[in-house]
Amino acid sequence: MAAVRSGLRGYIQGLAALDADIKRFFVFSLFSNIGIGAFTLLYNLYLVQLGYKEDFIGLFNSASTIALALGALLIGRLLNARGSWWTTTYGTAAFVVCSIALALSTHPITIMIFGALYGIGSGFVLVTLMPFIVEHVPSRERSTVAAVALSLTSVSATLGSLLGGWTPRLVNVLLGRHGPSALGYATALVFSMILTAVGLVPLFQMRQARWHRLEQTTSLHIRLNENQRQRQGHFYLIAFVLAGGLLSLGSGAAVPFYNVFLSDIGMRTSQIGFVYALGNLLGAFFGLFSPPLARRFGPLGAVSVIRFAPVPLFALLALLPNPGLAILAHLVRMVSISMAWPIDSTLVADVLPGRLRATAYSWRSAAWNLGWAGASLVAGRVIVSTGYGPVFLAFCLFTILSIGVMVGVFRTHPAAQRAVSQSVTPSP
Repeated sequence: MAAVRSGLRGYIQGLAALDADIKRFFVFSLFSNIGIGAFTLLYNLYLVQLGYKEDFIGLFNSASTIALALGALLIGRLLNARGSWWTTTYGTAAFVVCSIALALSTHPITIMIFGALYGIGSGFVLVTLMPFIVEHVPSRERSTVAAVALSLTSVSATLGSLLGGWTPRLVNVLLGRHGPSALGYATALVFSMILTAVGLVPLFQMRQARWHRLEQTTSLHIRLNENQRQRQGHFYLIAFVLAGGLLSLGSGAAVPFYNVFLSDIGMRTSQIGFVYALGNLLGAFFGLFSPPLARRFGPLGAVSVIRFAPVPLFALLALLPNPGLAILAHLVRMVSISMAWPIDSTLVADVLPGRLRATAYSWRSAAWNLGWAGASLVAGRVIVSTGYGPVFLAFCLFTILSIGVMVGVFRTHPAAQRAVSQSVTPSP
């Protein structure tokens, strides 16, 4: 117990010693995903209230994620040209405006237009997080800062889920209405985006991060000549993109409709909101343990086991769709995401040369969202015709394939076997 307290005290002291701009970035991380958390929970249900069905929901999700994928390519260029502070700050502001417009839209055409803009805007929140950390955090601290930042985004998503679960009911009570209403959902979405806008304040308060970038290092490749380094870098870049794309096919088939699935098996909106909030909260807590887990078992071993954890539950859920198992599967998946993401994203920074890192994050986001869009479009039609069983099995299959790509490519790479960010001194 004393060792645990000592380790926790050292962890907190290490966070306290971080640069002031990194602490401001933590505040931004806390607020930035509130709107995304609410939209993830509520928007499908909002479309149902407006009279749309799963096939239109699938089409909407496909359009917004394709837009996000295309936007991610633009974001990669902006990151290299303008830096992560400029891209994150002004992109988040645009995201807030587009999200509010989407929440107020009811016509199919305007929903699709603002849905596409919402997809592009969300990329400025989702894609830029790790590039900001790589650009402004020393390599020895990256995995810890990434874990804390992701945990804080999970906390903000929790707040968004809670707001999404309870605000529609509160609005209906205030208006004297009985049962769900489109107005209640729209009000919750707008309110959550106002809170997201608060995250812009610490970004504008930053000083050094607005003008300064850390030297990009290639310490893992220092023994290789330049041509060999570039060839290996592009090969590893393709592997990261392929693994992310495969993972997105499974997630895109199951996740966009999961709140509707929970509603179909008898759960109320407030209960769904609580489950989503609990998942984000557990993810935020367990995500803090990912750096020591990677140091102990190696990044590749840790991320493979963590990503596989929800697979057996979703396979069972395809056969036994009951609320208890559905809740457990969702919670395990959220913990898996929160623990795997900082390990995997730090591995990208450790393996790739500096100039390929922003490209990797943007291309991987593009592949993720294109896969998500295609899977969502197909899954919506499958669900309408055959139910949720096939999409849960697709989640299992593509998750296993993604793990296979990572293991096949990186099983002998030194960065995948140990926590390089914690042990390798960056080259000048």
